[in-house]
This record gives sequence, C-alpha cells and structure tokens, in this order.
Amino acid sequence: MQSQGERMMFCKFFVFVFLVFASSVGIVLAEQQKVVPEKNEYGGKTIETTYGVNEEQYGNLQKSISFLDSDQKMIKVEYYYKDKYVKNQGYYKATTFFDSSRKMTRIEYFFTDLYINEKGLQKKTAYFDSDEKLTREERFYTEKFSGEQGYDKKIAYFNSNEKVMRIEYFYTDTYSMNHGSFKVISYFDSDEKLAREERFYTDKFAGEQGYERKITSFDSDEKPVRIEYSYTKRFAHENGFDRAIAYLGNDGQLTKVEYYLNDNLTQVK
Repeated sequence: MQSQGERMMFCKFFVFVFLVFASSVGIVLAEQQKVVPEKNEYGGKTIETTYGVNEEQYGNLQKSISFLDSDQKMIKVEYYYKDKYVKNQGYYKATTFFDSSRKMTRIEYFFTDLYINEKGLQKKTAYFDSDEKLTREERFYTEKFSGEQGYDKKIAYFNSNEKVMRIEYFYTDTYSMNHGSFKVISYFDSDEKLAREERFYTDKFAGEQGYERKITSFDSDEKPVRIEYSYTKRFAHENGFDRAIAYLGNDGQLTKVEYYLNDNLTQVK
C-alpha cells in the first residue's frame, strides 16, 4: 500500500507536467532546457529540462525528460529527483506514461541499490483510471526479501476513493513447497481494515491435507471469527463433506463446526 506522502506525490506530478508544457511553449520556468532534434521512439521530439537546485518552486525535481509523439502529444516523462528526496523516498527516478488524451495512465518507480537492499522492494508500478485515480499498484521484491517473507510479488487494488480494497500476495515455489499455499488474497473494508483472507493451496498440500482453499473472516477488530475450508473431490468422496465452516469466539477458541456436502448442511459439532 501507499503512504499518504506517496499519494501526495501523484498530485505533484500534475505540476511537473505543467512545467514541461509551459517550457515547451516558451515560458521560462526552468533553469535550463534542451531539445533533442532527432525523433525519439514515438516519432516526436524530446525535451530535457534541468531545474534550479536551490529553487523551491521546482519541488524535489532535479531534471525531467519529456517524450512527445509526432503530433506533439506527451507520451512519457521521466522525472529525476534531488539527493535529499531520494534519500528519504528511496527512488531516484519515476516515469509517468500518458494516453492520447494526455491523461496519466501509470507511473514506474526506480529505486536506489541501497533502498532495494534495505527494504527488499525492487520495482513498483502504479496504474490509474480515466480520471487519473489510483486503481492498482504492483510491487516486486528481491530474492532476499521473498526468502524471508515468502512472496515475491504483491498487487494492491484501490476503490474510487483510492483506498485499498484488496491485496494479492504471490508466493515463491520454495515457500509453497514448504508451507503449502501459493497465493493469498486479503480483502479490506471501507476503513482499510482486514475483513477477509483467502488462502489457496498447492495440489500436493491439498492431496495431503484434504482442503485446497481456506477463507478466514475477521471482525471489526481484525480478529478471526470464522474459517471456511473447501475440500477436494477425493476428500469429499471419502469423508462425506466438501466444505466445513469453523466459528470462533471472542477468545479465539473454536465454538462450532458446520459440515456441508453440495451446499447442504450434513452435520454440526
């Protein structure tokens, strides 16, 4: 998920884009500008703008490189940041992509080696809808991080208010082999509190334990109150139920278990 500070950065990108456009039409806002005469990969010109080191109006920007297409529409802008900002945020470069209507569609972040080694975050990409609101964020992690945490990729999804509503965790083969689960999906309520978690298991684990998926539901304090197990066809044939729901009390202790076969309640313990 993103911090409040990171989300504020998205707003600043609009200011950065304005600076680039303004400079392209002759308004002197930046300290130095260079136009590359050769056509770039998009068929248009490339504008490199260097910002004043001590000028606050340029924010944390050190340099930006804008890529225009043959119709002089902005396609991509690469932003490079000042050392102090890089030290605090961890990324030295962010590339913003735009659609044909000049609306931001995604941002790719490039982190320093120091940050990567310390935090384990190797790559991050944020995606936006037609209203330029954050909808999805993908994170990829280093081998060291995934070796410690188990997952090497995480995708967060956001609602219309840019609040996280779902996070998917993708686990490594090593973790799956040792722990059984290869994917976990966490669902959040309107207050971004954990409401439900789905855990998916490998065929090997399901063959040994009988269940291939587990869904845990949480109360408003994020305490587990219900766990649902989905069993394999083989297990159901041998044991007479394909689903079980366990209910937990406030103390986390088991209070009741319901057993189902083809959605029909067969037994209660």
